[in-house]
Amino acid sequence: MDRTPHQIVNPLSLADPVGFSHALVVRPGQVIRVGGQIARRSDGRVAGKSVVEQFDRALANLVEALRAAGAEPTHVVDMCVYTTSMRSYRVNSGTIGSVYRRHMGRYYPPMAVVGVTDLLEPGALVALVCTAVVPETGEDGLIDGAEARELVEEAEETLATGPFAVTGSGRRNVP
Repeated sequence: MDRTPHQIVNPLSLADPVGFSHALVVRPGQVIRVGGQIARRSDGRVAGKSVVEQFDRALANLVEALRAAGAEPTHVVDMCVYTTSMRSYRVNSGTIGSVYRRHMGRYYPPMAVVGVTDLLEPGALVALVCTAVVPETGEDGLIDGAEARELVEEAEETLATGPFAVTGSGRRNVP
């Protein structure tokens, strides 16, 4: 799963989530809401005839809107997919999952897929909305305990495998 600054919560008492997280504890920060992204090209026309094609374009549009607002996919704290063709979405869920990972990585926020009878734009089969929170950066430059542990682990791994690593004989590999 790609790293997120937020805390993913998947209780052991619930079934394992597939393609989403059960809950997310959000760090304080700037809230960005992205709404109504469909498979619209820059010329305003809807691209794609299938749910997969439209999901691909709509998700690309959503990520573009996030980045334009100063966020990344790992800042998404919830997402909702609306589709007028739930059957096609289910049948193509494996391919849709691959498309999702291409745009969002292996980060799965809490999300829902909702079947609807129609969308505002004629020909649109999918619409995506999400909320992202870009965490505040600490004014004091301090890092929290989890970040400190990760830095120590990375440093230890580098020391264990890097040019100054201690060999089996107890000698350092000094270049």
